[in-house]
Amino acid sequence: MISTLTRTFKLSMAIVCMIASAFILAAAQPAHIQIIPAPKQVSRGEADFLIGRESRIVLADGRSADDRFAAQDFVDDVKQSAGVSLRIGGSSRGEILIGSIDLPRIQQALKHGGLDPGIQKVPDEGYVLSVSRDQVVVAGKTTTGTFYGLQTLKQLVRGEGAGALIPAVKIADWPTMRWRAVSDDISRGPVPTLDYIKRQIRTEAFFKLNMHSFYMEHAFQSESHPLIGPAGGSLTPAEIRELVAYAKRYHVELIPEQQTFGHLHKALRLEKYAELAETPYGDVLSPQQDGSYKLIADWYKELNELFPGRFFHIGEDETFELGEGQSREAARTRGVGAIYFEHLNRVRDILKPYNRRLMFWGDIALHHPDLIGNIPKDMIVMNWQYGARDEFGSSIQPFKDAGLEQFVCPGAQNWNQIFPNLEAARKNITNFVRDGQKAGAIGVMNTTWDDDGESLFEDTWYSIVLGAAASWQEGAVDLDKFDQNFDWAFFRNDGEQFVKAEAALGSAGAQMGIGGPTDELFWRDPFTSQFQNQARNSADRIKQMRLSVEAAAESLTRNEGRARRNLTAIAAMKFAAQRFDHLGRRMEVMQRFSDQYWDAYLNLGDRAKTRKLRYYTGAIYNNLREMAEELSILKEGYRAQWLAENRPYWLDSVTARYDQMISLWLTKSRAMDEALRKYEVTSTLPSPEEFGLGTRLVAPSQNR
Repeated sequence: MISTLTRTFKLSMAIVCMIASAFILAAAQPAHIQIIPAPKQVSRGEADFLIGRESRIVLADGRSADDRFAAQDFVDDVKQSAGVSLRIGGSSRGEILIGSIDLPRIQQALKHGGLDPGIQKVPDEGYVLSVSRDQVVVAGKTTTGTFYGLQTLKQLVRGEGAGALIPAVKIADWPTMRWRAVSDDISRGPVPTLDYIKRQIRTEAFFKLNMHSFYMEHAFQSESHPLIGPAGGSLTPAEIRELVAYAKRYHVELIPEQQTFGHLHKALRLEKYAELAETPYGDVLSPQQDGSYKLIADWYKELNELFPGRFFHIGEDETFELGEGQSREAARTRGVGAIYFEHLNRVRDILKPYNRRLMFWGDIALHHPDLIGNIPKDMIVMNWQYGARDEFGSSIQPFKDAGLEQFVCPGAQNWNQIFPNLEAARKNITNFVRDGQKAGAIGVMNTTWDDDGESLFEDTWYSIVLGAAASWQEGAVDLDKFDQNFDWAFFRNDGEQFVKAEAALGSAGAQMGIGGPTDELFWRDPFTSQFQNQARNSADRIKQMRLSVEAAAESLTRNEGRARRNLTAIAAMKFAAQRFDHLGRRMEVMQRFSDQYWDAYLNLGDRAKTRKLRYYTGAIYNNLREMAEELSILKEGYRAQWLAENRPYWLDSVTARYDQMISLWLTKSRAMDEALRKYEVTSTLPSPEEFGLGTRLVAPSQNR
C-alpha cells in the first residue's frame, strides 16, 4: 500500500518528449483558452466545434457507470451555464467522444485528430482532449482522468445557445501533485448542511481537487459516545455514508480528521470525560489516562466503518497544556517532546489494524527537531504554515531529511476576517506549494478555519481555487494569469469584474492599515480610546477603503447577471462589502462624535456648539441610532448568508454579537439625549470619559 501511495507523478524525460511531440506548443495560452488549473500542454487547431441540437455525447464504453455519470454532469453544466441541451447516445456528424484512452475507438479517434498513440503514457489522473470541426475527444488514462478532461471541457465551452462552440484545441494534462485537498473546519461554529457539503465537493472536483477533509473536534455524532456530538451540530453516520457515496462519483476522497490529543475541550468539559483532561476541563487529552485511548479507539472504530478511504487524519496539533497537569511529572523527567511522541506512537498502534495511512499536524514536531527522526516513516506529516513568506524550505526540510512524507498545508486566510486576507493567501499558497513541490511533498491540503465561529465558507473560493491551481500546475502559479482566467473559470464571466471585487475585498484590511483580524475590530467596543485613536489616525485610509468596497459592491450589483456559475459567492461578497463599509462608517462617526463632544465640553458656554450634538440624539436624524439600524440590517443579512451554507446550530451565538452591539449604540443614543436635556437646565455635560470618549487628541479649533 505504501509503495503505491508514494509514487511520484514526475514523468521520465522520454515520456514527456513523447507527449510533447503530439503538440505544437504555444508560447502562451491561446486566446479564449481560460482554464484553471492551467493544462500542462495546449495548442490551437484550425476549426472550432459548433455545439448544436444534433451534437451528441458518445460513450466509448457504454457499460462504464463512471463515464456515464461524468457525461451527464457535463450535460447538466452546459445546459445551466450555456443554455445548450445535449443528449447522450445516438449518432451525429458532431460527436463528443468520451472514454478510456486505451480503448480502440478512442485510439482511432486520437490518431484521426493527429495525436500520437504514445500520448496514453499520461499518469492515472491525466487526460488528453482534442477538438476539431466534427469531433471532440476526451480520453483519460482512468475514469478519473476522463472526468477531469470533462471539467476542462466545461471551461472551454464559449458562447450561449445557438452560438455555443468549443475552440479547436489539443490538450495533454496531468497533475503535478498526487493529492489535492481542502480541510474544512466544522467544529468552531458553522456546520455545513448536507446540500452545502455536496456543493463543496462538486466545486472542488470541478477544479480537479481530489480530497476533502472534515476537521472535527466534537462534530461527529458517535454512537459509542453520544454526549459529545451536539444534536444538529455534528455529522451523523447516515449523513457520512451519503456523502462518501456522493463524493466517490466526483472522484473525491473524504477524510475524517478527528482530533486525538488537543482541541478537545468540547468533550472534556463534560463531567463524564473530565478525568481524561490534562488540566481540569481543558483542551488536551491526558496521556496518563487509559480512558483517553479507549475514547480514541471507540471513535475510530466507528469512523473506519463510515469512511472507506486510505487515510485517517488524527490531528495532534497545538497541545499547549501538555506537561502542565496529569503528565507534569513525566514531562519533567522525560521532556514534553518525548511524552508527545509516545502518545503519537500509541495512537498509531491503536489504529494499525485498520491499515490506514495516518496524517498528523506537524507543528509540535517542528518544536522538537531532535525527535523528528523518531516519527514512524509510515505516518504523513501535515505541515501547516500560514505566513506570507517568500520561502518555506526551512519548514519543509526537517521532515524531508527525516525521510517522512508530507503534505504542505497553506491557509485560505479566512479565519477572524470579514473577508479572507487575499494578499496573504496569494503569497502563502503560491510559495508554500511551490516549495513543497520542489521538496517532493506528496500533496497539498489547503485549510479553512472558523476560529471566531462566524466565517462563511462561500467567501473562500478564490483561495480554494488558487490552491487547486497550485497543486495541479507545476512550479509557482503565475498570479496575473490566474486572475485573468478566474472570472471565466469560476463565474463563466468574460471579463474581470468579479476578480477585481475579490481583490478589493481581500485587501480591505490592509487598506485600513490593519494587519490583524478585521472581525476583531468589527466587534470592538467603539467607545474606547483605542478604537477612537485608530479611527482618527487612519481617517484617510478608512475613506479610501470605503470607496474601494463600495465600488466593489456596485460592480457586483451591476454585473451579477453576467455570472453563469457560483452566483452564491457573489451574494456573500456583497455582504462582506456591506460589513466593511459599515465598519468604516462607524469609525468615521466615532471620530466625529468624539471631536464634537470634546469641543462642546470645553466650550460649555457656546450653546450653538453644544447643540450640534443633536446629530447624535435627533428624532429624525441620529448618527448613533443609525449605527444600530445598520447593524440590524447586517444581522438579517448575516442570518441569510449563514443559512445558505450551514445548519441553524450556533447561529444565535453569532447574531447575539449583533444584538449586543445594537444595544450599545441605542443605549449611548438615549444617554446622549438625556445629557442634552440636562444641559438645557444646568449648562453642564457629563465628562467625556463617562461616554467612553477617552483622551482629547486634537485641538478644539480643528473641528469647529
